[in-house]
Amino acid sequence: MEPVFKDISDHSAYAIWCNDLSLEELEADIHEGIPAELSNYHPHKRAEYLASRVLMNKLCEYMNVEYGGIRKDEYGKPHLLSESGFISISHSYPYIVCMLDKQKHCGIDIELPRPQLLRIKHKFLDGQEQEQVGEDLELLCQYWSAKEALYKIHGRKSLAFSENINVEQNTSNCFTGLIKKNELFETHSLISEKIDDYFLVYNL
Repeated sequence: MEPVFKDISDHSAYAIWCNDLSLEELEADIHEGIPAELSNYHPHKRAEYLASRVLMNKLCEYMNVEYGGIRKDEYGKPHLLSESGFISISHSYPYIVCMLDKQKHCGIDIELPRPQLLRIKHKFLDGQEQEQVGEDLELLCQYWSAKEALYKIHGRKSLAFSENINVEQNTSNCFTGLIKKNELFETHSLISEKIDDYFLVYNL
């Protein structure tokens, strides 16, 4: 499958790819250093790492942005070495998604609805959110992905999903997200898209 690109705004876009390349083919497409410890990863994790770099490179080409590679800061948030924009990456094998925004921090997440989310929903939803979601697994998955996307926008650890990140559904695929901690209070608009059996959520 070839990557699919979608413009979100005049300064942001995402790319999605159902990777069907072997590890050897992915490594041949990498134009940057490959960490030695990657050889110790599970094959799926190695493929996710490599495919995300290949896809981000292609997304940068699509948006006419210099790539140069990816680094992670002390919180694990990815950044372009070129500092040409803000990025976010997610994977749920074999799907890889990358987002690039030239102006502001961004967050994207892709998830497959899994029944175990119902068992742990109390750990990442507050009481009001649990009432909104009920036993709807697909909606629950979208709430989880929305919170993951918001967490990535914030880019720092120590956010409790049930306390510091709140999500409210506005329409079937539009959500409002809130990040609140200490003096921080940010709202973000989020969009959900269903791709095959997966849900993709990203900020506008």
